[in-house]
Amino acid sequence: MQISRKDIFDGIALTTVKTDKFKFNRIFIDLILPLEREHAAENALFTSVLLRGTNKHQNLLSVQKELSSLYGAEIDSYVGTNGEAHVITVYAKLLSDRYALYGEDITGGVTSLLTEIFKSPKTEDGVFDKAYVESEKDKLITDIEAQINEKDSFALKRCTEIMCANEAWGISEMGKAEDVEKITSASLFERYKYILSHAKIEVWVIGDIEEAVSEAFVRNTFADIQRGEIPDYSTDVVKYVKEVKNVCEHQSLNQGKLVLGFRTGIGGYEEDYNVLRVLNSVFGSGTQSKLFRNVREKLSLCYHCSSRIYTKGIMMVTSGIKVSNREKARNEILFQLEEIKKGNITEEEITSAKKRLRNAFLSTDDSADAIHSHYAAARVFSSEDSPADLIEKTERVTKAQIVAAAQNIQLDTEYFLCGTEAE
Repeated sequence: MQISRKDIFDGIALTTVKTDKFKFNRIFIDLILPLEREHAAENALFTSVLLRGTNKHQNLLSVQKELSSLYGAEIDSYVGTNGEAHVITVYAKLLSDRYALYGEDITGGVTSLLTEIFKSPKTEDGVFDKAYVESEKDKLITDIEAQINEKDSFALKRCTEIMCANEAWGISEMGKAEDVEKITSASLFERYKYILSHAKIEVWVIGDIEEAVSEAFVRNTFADIQRGEIPDYSTDVVKYVKEVKNVCEHQSLNQGKLVLGFRTGIGGYEEDYNVLRVLNSVFGSGTQSKLFRNVREKLSLCYHCSSRIYTKGIMMVTSGIKVSNREKARNEILFQLEEIKKGNITEEEITSAKKRLRNAFLSTDDSADAIHSHYAAARVFSSEDSPADLIEKTERVTKAQIVAAAQNIQLDTEYFLCGTEAE
């Protein structure tokens, strides 16, 4: 696998990952902006409208027919966050040209359609087609409102909002329903033009597509855009907790959802983030962790309990528990963290944690999606670490480093989503 990165235009770069390992190639176009409440909904909406049609293919049916003729290629989009960066991704999945039955140029057909989508979206009176905008607004609002139905992720989201109420990380990547309602065809078209001019654009081509072909695609798509200043999308890492927030909310459910939000003081891709990875694996990630072995298995205080770290410098512990076990579960989770702070960690725990991380890093090369996820996340923080680099760095982590990092971890927010019968 050969990886090459090249700046094409101001703030627009191309990374090619040359490999013949996969039958399907992937193209990812990441548009990176700061996460902002006033623009989150527009950012989340505009790519869905882009994909509805172009000046040549004026509706979704025409777009889908074109994709079907290209051996069932796919083009879609999604939004996410990395630290306090808002990352909007348009991606294509396409069969490698070497599998075309009659020598068809699948790559050329898909890249041409992608270029159309970005350069020539379907418009009406100089702005986005109103019917398409209203249709996609309805879908986005439905997706936002449906978040309440998945209780584990809803509880995590609520804890995040409370914990980071005055920080960008507390903003949903999909925006608020009330903000979606305010969007018009004209306002969304202006946002689309701003994004193409100001977003950091990272294009990833993974598979057996020649670098010259990939570069020509990027140039054809973005050459006519007048680029402006890229806004700061760096992440603010809070180091200290002034006061622990404690919030309990009620819904009709039988199982309580307890989420504990901690400040680690270590942001994404700082050198100590590798220490934090091992610490988190020892503490609450996987079946060998302290939380799984003690809170779940030994004491049976929860249905599930695990921890996860984020590049915002935050660690979240999520658990599903009986409402009556709230205090016991909370105290045991905090006790297990204290054990790490005191150095009560065995070499077996550290070895198991490193092995789990090693296996996760080694699996990165198993799919094009995983390759993109790894390198794109690192790129937001200007890191070039490969999975092999991270394996080497985590292997060097010592027990003393784990203990030192743990001693800086502070509880910030305790959130409990509890059934209405507990009132």
